[in-house]
Amino acid sequence: MDGGFTRAGPRSVARVLDLVARLAAVPEGVTLAALASAMGAPKTSLLGLLRGLAAEGYAIQQEARWRLGPEAVGLARAILSAAGDGDLVNAARPTLEALASAVGETAMLAVLAPDRRAMVYADKVESRTALRFAATVGDARPIHCTASGRVMLAFLPPPWPAEFLRTARLTAHSPASVTDRRALRRIVAETREQGFAVTLGEATEGVAGLAAPIFDARGEVVAAIVLAGPIARVEPRLALLSRRVREAATQISRRLGHRPT
Repeated sequence: MDGGFTRAGPRSVARVLDLVARLAAVPEGVTLAALASAMGAPKTSLLGLLRGLAAEGYAIQQEARWRLGPEAVGLARAILSAAGDGDLVNAARPTLEALASAVGETAMLAVLAPDRRAMVYADKVESRTALRFAATVGDARPIHCTASGRVMLAFLPPPWPAEFLRTARLTAHSPASVTDRRALRRIVAETREQGFAVTLGEATEGVAGLAAPIFDARGEVVAAIVLAGPIARVEPRLALLSRRVREAATQISRRLGHRPT
């Protein structure tokens, strides 16, 4: 944020916080004139503060009205998460809808089951195409041969990933399923390095899946965002789709308050 805020001292800090609180109180936006009148401050000084907030994504101006920007929403979620009030599904829903619409494939939110024996779909937005991957919220999917499961194996802290890779029964769900432990360990390491996972027909024949990790305000992986569709349609676009799924995961993570150092 603008270094002028720091030099101005506590009074300007208080004014910035007051300004943010007033923007939060009027979701539809407020004019500069109305803010100046309500705060008893000159328009010129408030405009400088608003522009500083806008430069960092904490405020936006639309049709002469100022409102909170996406960074302010992410900061609010970070505060709520610290208080235990984070809402993963609500935070992810707009991104799922946008991703599915943009790429034409089914987008899903997957979480690790409480017993850590399966991945579970917590939300979904299906593709509108006739040939698509159809999922049901609450469906349980295998960990070892799904992109979302491999994301959990790659990014959750020890000791669970190592224990799973050592002891879990790696059942084949299709001829393409990886059931060799050494091969799976290599795949998990690659997933951690590249930041996303890809499967081609391993859990369901003919279906490709891509997934990337979603982190909360504490930096802990809490879910995966997944794209799924026919291999014939997905495989030629792997570079594009892997980038889009990572961008979507970052967007949701920021909404949850994640701020990587």
